[in-house]
Amino acid sequence: MPEIRCVKELGGITTTTNMKRIIWQFIIIAFVALRVPAQTPLEFFTNQANALLQAEFGFGVTNIPVYSTTNPAVGYSASVHYLLQSAANDYDATTPATNFPSVFRPVFSWQTNTLFIVGYTCVTTDFYAQIGCGFKAISDPTITANDNVWGIPWVVGAKGQTPAFNEYCYSSEVIVERDLLFVRYPAAPAGQYDIYRPPQYTNQFYIMSVSNIFGAEAWNFYPTTFTNSVTLVVSNQVSVTMTNNYNFGTNMVFDAATNWTIDSWPAGGFMIPLFTNTTSLPFSYWSESTEQFVTLSAPNGFLASDFQQTGWPVHVWTLNITNNLMYALVDNGTGRVLDFVNLGAFGSSLNINQTLANIFSELPFNVWTVAPATDAPNSPMSEGALNQIVIGMEESLEFLDSLLGLSGGYPGSVGIFSAPFGVPSGAPVLGPAYASFIQSCSWQAGNPMVHYTIGDLANPGFNEDITIVPPVLINSSLASSMSNSVCSLGEVNPDYNSGAVEDFCFDLSNGLFQIGFSGAADLPYAVWASTNILDWCQIGTVAQPSPGVFQFEDPAATNYSARFYQVRLP
Repeated sequence: MPEIRCVKELGGITTTTNMKRIIWQFIIIAFVALRVPAQTPLEFFTNQANALLQAEFGFGVTNIPVYSTTNPAVGYSASVHYLLQSAANDYDATTPATNFPSVFRPVFSWQTNTLFIVGYTCVTTDFYAQIGCGFKAISDPTITANDNVWGIPWVVGAKGQTPAFNEYCYSSEVIVERDLLFVRYPAAPAGQYDIYRPPQYTNQFYIMSVSNIFGAEAWNFYPTTFTNSVTLVVSNQVSVTMTNNYNFGTNMVFDAATNWTIDSWPAGGFMIPLFTNTTSLPFSYWSESTEQFVTLSAPNGFLASDFQQTGWPVHVWTLNITNNLMYALVDNGTGRVLDFVNLGAFGSSLNINQTLANIFSELPFNVWTVAPATDAPNSPMSEGALNQIVIGMEESLEFLDSLLGLSGGYPGSVGIFSAPFGVPSGAPVLGPAYASFIQSCSWQAGNPMVHYTIGDLANPGFNEDITIVPPVLINSSLASSMSNSVCSLGEVNPDYNSGAVEDFCFDLSNGLFQIGFSGAADLPYAVWASTNILDWCQIGTVAQPSPGVFQFEDPAATNYSARFYQVRLP
């Protein structure tokens, strides 16, 4: 009787366009028909990967270009990793199901202005020693052969029913307020302000705060408990910057890391080894005179200290967040790696000006409209600032009198009062030019078995979710409106649809190879076949006698001394 084996795999062999799916290989191997010479895991992986890469890209496993200082199109893609993953899976298909997965770590070399992967080496029990060497940015000219490089994953064969990395996400709460300050010139050399005259010039001040939460999640998406004692090793290096078009940037870099031991992982259970919060920009005002953020010690207490401003600079505020995330699942008994993710230099860039304009675009008085203001020294006042003044006059008669220099206005003991309500300097102001919103970004696995590159995880429908939150007073507690639920951790991803084969059975009788399995109803499963694991062709589609129940027969199975099968999703 031939030997029958079932192998889990992440993808097909001959195409790189079919990325996010699960494929099960149903393999029939006659004892005398396995014509693969004895090879080490690395030799098998290298030979298989060479054949796949050469056919698809024209380069082999010893010269994979991953970065170029002169060509931004060069990079490590999900398509390249998909073929490498297939090679690792094909080797693990030949080993007992109880074996640990094969893990292959890339070896690097700079050649002129391009960084290449020039081969792979096996990772066995040396995980902690290798990770202890740290990681380098992919553009770092000092990268040597055995360095770890952000964004270049190890290749982990699919083996056993192992929990997997599932999601990384973060949320940023941005609070923005613009105050307008109207200043009277002194009426006498003694420096006393004429309290009954209109203001002589107007300053604008931006007050901002940014607080953040970050989280990562793993999931045992199998229907059985994972009983191995394992450690989740997770670290994230985050850079948060607020920039404007004056070459200003406030940069906060911090690291978050955890080692979390799990002795029994229940079926369907989510683990959140990393969930942390920070304040990347405490409440501060932008000082036009010093061109920097100044921490706000008391609400509006800064107003008398700045100089007379000219023009109405646009600023183009931009919030940039960059992450370098490492995740590993390590078996405690052996030190072997079960899962490894290395996502480097990914994140988001949020144009705050545009976000504010969009949020309030339907209001009759949009206080965040920038035009016609420019960065020119004597540009006209922005439409948003004019609308802010109009709202102030409608809301407060005292404010209107103050603008006109009438006796009913605020005297302004230091010669300054602020829109919109004419509140004297030193008092808290919650005016119409105020906004508070949350941006949530999430990188989720459409299927948790496909999660090794950003291309596998990117979920455009969830990458930028802007949520308006109720106003809060300046100096109130931060991140009060953000929680675990903002990041959707601990939940099945909205786009999750594994298409995974379950309850499979197969038989070889009467000259027919027969497959039966359950899967996602109405998905177009197809069967591909090969005689050498390298060259594949589709031999048919899978019938669905009833919703979610699939069957397939191959009457030509006995025509071959060895034939390999895959069930694929397009």
